[in-house]
Amino acid sequence: MITDLTKRVAPGQSAPSAAATLALGFRPFFLAAGLFAASAMPLWLVVFLGGRSLPTNLAPSAWHGHEMIYGFVVPVIAGFLLTAARNWTGQAMPNGASLAILVLVWLGGRVGVAFSGALPTSLGAVVDLVFIPMLAWAVGRPLVRTKNWRNIGLLVPLALLFGANAFFHFGAPGSASRAMRLAIDSVILLVVVIGGRVIPSFTENAVRVTTVRRVWLDWLSLVSVAVTAVLDVLPSAATWAGVAAIAAGLSNAARLAGWRTRATRGQPILWVLHLGYAWLAFGLFVSGVATFMTWPATAPLHALTVGAIGLMVLGMMSRVSLGHTGRMLNVGRPIVVAYVLLATAAAVRALGPLLVPSAYRWEILISGVLWTLAFALFAITCVPILTTPRLDGRPG
Repeated sequence: MITDLTKRVAPGQSAPSAAATLALGFRPFFLAAGLFAASAMPLWLVVFLGGRSLPTNLAPSAWHGHEMIYGFVVPVIAGFLLTAARNWTGQAMPNGASLAILVLVWLGGRVGVAFSGALPTSLGAVVDLVFIPMLAWAVGRPLVRTKNWRNIGLLVPLALLFGANAFFHFGAPGSASRAMRLAIDSVILLVVVIGGRVIPSFTENAVRVTTVRRVWLDWLSLVSVAVTAVLDVLPSAATWAGVAAIAAGLSNAARLAGWRTRATRGQPILWVLHLGYAWLAFGLFVSGVATFMTWPATAPLHALTVGAIGLMVLGMMSRVSLGHTGRMLNVGRPIVVAYVLLATAAAVRALGPLLVPSAYRWEILISGVLWTLAFALFAITCVPILTTPRLDGRPG
């Protein structure tokens, strides 16, 4: 039996098929996210460093920021929620043709945004806005039907992401940067919720240790991030947003300190999640500090996006891809290399402008190439896993 992410076909395993790929949400959406991350970043490097242009009506930096959230992170969220909701509710989730329609709507958004300059006014934006309500309906309906109130709150970040996207496309001139900050904060809020649930339990189950979880600290970590998200949208509240971000960074660092990170050193599939959460705490803290000091704005931003979101996404995609296809939770060397490449990309992109500001363009190039290699490794390695039936014969 396959026990890692390095093998392609197990003895007796079926060949790749559309039916297997569309069996459950994580399969097509994780594959789409990995391929998008590995292809959109080189395109951005050509645009930014090579002076090329895209047929979009967005500024290049606005397209890059928007698509890293709605083209890369949102399909990962979709794959996770569509898969987890089946476990939470015991209800059937979109598969086959209905799941294919969701994927095509997401893809239509990417095309609509990329070619918005060649489309009728606002058509690309409207197409882009359709996906999240469809996803919220697909996930929310079984949660409400089964009265699964504990998880219904996960629809709040989806609503915030939709609102931020509408604000981005149709807000007042100059509001795009605040809209993108709200989108990033919404993802960070989701990471705090999901990370707080899964990282301690994964750690306890894998390395047989007892983690320390304090309810008051969990709430402080969550509320401080939520307050930061609200204040980040208000132009006149920058100082208070900085204070809230510092509090969010410190509280989440204290939260992580109880999760026995050192015990995960021999478990790459675990330490990548701990490292991602450490980047989250660091990114929030330096975001707050940057409010009171002259720091490059991109440093804390990319600590949160490349470091926290990137590593958490890669870690969760590789873990879910294994667990929900009947494989052992043991990643092979290519995925470990991908973790290291992405962690290095985060360090170069977030810390480089602070340490060596004169090498800014080189730092963008190096981190972009490392990002591309990391997600290309994930995509190539996981194609046979995400496109073939479960090894244990179970549905999904």
